[in-house]
Amino acid sequence: MPAPKRSLPTRIVEKFLDGNLSVILILLALLAGAAALLLTPREEEPQIVVPLADVYVQMPGASAEEVEKQVATRLEKLLWQVDGVEYVYSMSRPDLAVVTVRFYVGEDRVDSLVKLHNKIQTNLDLVPPGVTGWVIKPVEVDDVPIVNLTFFSVADSDHDLRRVAEEVVDRLQSVQNTSVTTVIGGRPRLVRVDLQPQAVAARGLDLLEVRRALAGANLELPAGSLQQGNEEILVRGGSFFRSAGEVAALVIGVHAGAPVYLRDVA
Repeated sequence: MPAPKRSLPTRIVEKFLDGNLSVILILLALLAGAAALLLTPREEEPQIVVPLADVYVQMPGASAEEVEKQVATRLEKLLWQVDGVEYVYSMSRPDLAVVTVRFYVGEDRVDSLVKLHNKIQTNLDLVPPGVTGWVIKPVEVDDVPIVNLTFFSVADSDHDLRRVAEEVVDRLQSVQNTSVTTVIGGRPRLVRVDLQPQAVAARGLDLLEVRRALAGANLELPAGSLQQGNEEILVRGGSFFRSAGEVAALVIGVHAGAPVYLRDVA
């Protein structure tokens, strides 16, 4: 009797079982995968362009609430009008406001910074009184901490630890492929002057005179040179403050024929 007629799927399976077609297809798939692996571009850490900038606005003498109302809130509303801006958020503290502007992913970094700068420059008439200046500081996506070093001591103060950290930062700058290194925390080197208003007024002075005296004394400038024989002597006038005692001994004015020292009014 005649053999039963086989269906099309059965005949296809038999062709793969009896012939070399399956082996050929497997080899072609392996070659295609190898070609895709070798030719497809790839990166271990793909670079994503996200334009980001911080706007630092200085308003000396203002409280955090005043800075927020007078500067931060107004500047946020203004920067929202820039094309391509995705987020705007701010931080207010005494004397300073920091407004962060983030653009959409893929926006051109240079064009975004130019638009941000032009927006601020074309609205200078809206700057509130008391603002002394501002700085636009670009922020890169890669500017993230990779290694954090914490310094701790039971005997040393936070001022001493900051000095050690500053020395470590100088050493880390020589490490290859090191980017930005910063010191956070601790007390920096500074001398704080707390004036006594009654003592200042009693000697016929005002705060501006004291400020000018401090700024003018903490300078070191070239004052020419002297030539004698085959030698040239360079002359420099003034000097920088080196201790709190030098600041206290600064003469800031004259009252009743006697010099007024900073320690007399502060």
